[in-house]
Amino acid sequence: TTIMFADIAGFTAWSSTREPSQVFILLESIYRQFDSIAKRRRVFKVEVVGDCYVAVCGLPDPQHNHFVIMCRFAQDCLN
Repeated sequence: TTIMFADIAGFTAWSSTREPSQVFILLESIYRQFDSIAKRRRVFKVEVVGDCYVAVCGLPDPQHNHFVIMCRFAQDCLN
């Protein structure tokens, strides 16, 4: 099982100078893309806490190459 915690660098400082609606729109658009990638890669989204996206591969369905799948998921999220 491989777990990924994705946190947006500088997000707290950036969000402190923005309107709440701007923060929501940014996070919603980013995490909608992450969710789409997760579905395609068969990665399970555990939850989102603030600007931290938590995902796991190998649970609830075991996958022998979970680390490879998670690395590809992470790469796709960065692109």
